[in-house]
Amino acid sequence: GKEQVLAKIWERSRSKEVDQEQIAHAMADPEIQNILHDPQINMFLKTMQENPAEAQKAMMADSKLQEAVSKLMAAGIIRTG
Repeated sequence: GKEQVLAKIWERSRSKEVDQEQIAHAMADPEIQNILHDPQINMFLKTMQENPAEAQKAMMADSKLQEAVSKLMAAGIIRTG
């Protein structure tokens, strides 16, 4: 069920392999494009690269950010591995 899907998403997000087809498909998705054009998300992504602990704290405090990051992870745009 849902747990299996979430486990698979988590597994893929930690993988070192980049699925170019998955990323191309995600980048064509209007919802993903909207998320990536959001200034708050862009600032978060920059913070994530520079200061992961601070980014984690910001994400925990903002449900909109949590939802956006979850969608980007599911789409393969954000990888944690």
